[in-house]
Amino acid sequence: MTTTIARLPGTRGRVLLIAAALAAPALLLAGLATNHWALLLVLIVAAALVVASLRDIRTAFLVLVLLCSFVDYTTGILTLEMTVVCAWVAWTALLLYWRGAWTGWVRPPGEMLPGIAVWLAACAMGVVVGLVSGNPLKNLGIELEGALWPLLAFAMMQAYGRRHALYAAAGLFAIGLVHTGFGLTMLQIEQHRLGGIYFTTVTGIVAVMLWTAAILAPTRRVRWLCLLGMIPMLAHLLFSFTRGYWFGAIAGLATATILGWRSLGRFHPEVRARRLLLVPSFAGVAAITVALSIVYFGSGNLLDAVGGRFSSSFSTEVGGATMSNVIRLAEYDKAIGAALKAPVIGRGLGYAFVVREPITNRLREQWFVHNYYLLLWLKLGVLGLAAFGYLIARQVRAALRVAGEDTSWTARAAAITAVAVTVQVLVILTTNYSLADVTTASVFGYVWGLFWSIRADGSGAGGSAAPAAP
Repeated sequence: MTTTIARLPGTRGRVLLIAAALAAPALLLAGLATNHWALLLVLIVAAALVVASLRDIRTAFLVLVLLCSFVDYTTGILTLEMTVVCAWVAWTALLLYWRGAWTGWVRPPGEMLPGIAVWLAACAMGVVVGLVSGNPLKNLGIELEGALWPLLAFAMMQAYGRRHALYAAAGLFAIGLVHTGFGLTMLQIEQHRLGGIYFTTVTGIVAVMLWTAAILAPTRRVRWLCLLGMIPMLAHLLFSFTRGYWFGAIAGLATATILGWRSLGRFHPEVRARRLLLVPSFAGVAAITVALSIVYFGSGNLLDAVGGRFSSSFSTEVGGATMSNVIRLAEYDKAIGAALKAPVIGRGLGYAFVVREPITNRLREQWFVHNYYLLLWLKLGVLGLAAFGYLIARQVRAALRVAGEDTSWTARAAAITAVAVTVQVLVILTTNYSLADVTTASVFGYVWGLFWSIRADGSGAGGSAAPAAP
């Protein structure tokens, strides 16, 4: 089955674009004249995005991921940010309804449904337990929005197919560039490591995607573009100074390398030896990244700082770079104590426990735990942990099957990227709660949505294997 993109009829779409082109400068001038230019600029951008998504529904998914990836859980305006995200989700759902009315609905592969059904059932159990226990509704909603990432993958099958893989990958790369530009700019302004909104996992995930494509792409031009595209992603990842993200990226890149080499050996054994040149090429990319980062950082102490962060990964000395480890251990102790009171079904979504802030010594409620597996046990119990494991196992199994059987290099790249990114995120989850927030969950769902779109399409349009170049 080939996926058809929902578009407005040509005349109607052109009228909208002309109207937007005429109205935008007029509104901006009116805003400048009345000193309300910032609000009107936001409205103009929003209107432009609405028109673009009407012209091509795939744009709606990219905008959704971009919005989600910039949601910051620490600035105090989370309610406003999530309201914007939910409004765009509603708009995207409306577009999907229109698309279905015009072109029909894409039926998902049967292998996708059991894992999602079990996971959604576990989430429903968490909602019920949370409501019965009287857990704060705001916390419950925040966690539920992050947990529903499989629905994004499910919805993407209605708008994407094999021939749209380049669009999807280029869009995610563009989002990574936005994060890189914004994060490094704020680094110069704030003069401290990228934290909060600035060190999301987006750039690390994009780097794994680019490396996978570099291994499998049949043309030299695509391989070099992917390698060069990794430089800004790795620079942003480096300046995060977040050890969990570093270890996750290493695991993801290693997984992509192993699976990519196996794929080349099965489908293009004649070029696998020549692709060994990618190893020194990657080393060159890493060296360029470090050199540019040192120039940007303005000091030769960058390597010492990176080495210090790595060396402090498992230390529990109080103070300095190891303070976060001590805080996490205290946090884990609180969470385990609370989880043991309801180990099977958990305390419900939205549950929060009381912690003491290390600097101010004040007590406060905390809904998250810097270990997603412990968080799942606390909120959804052993049943939730089992449901998550079942969901991931079924998805990975399906992706590995496509990676070993599909003749299309784009399909295999999407499958291997999904598996490698999953390994990457699973490592990150040992020290963070990334899939409990929409910031990472949306990107994770997008990667899996691309794979399922290709898998559900089934046709080889635009994705057939091409002769491999040296």
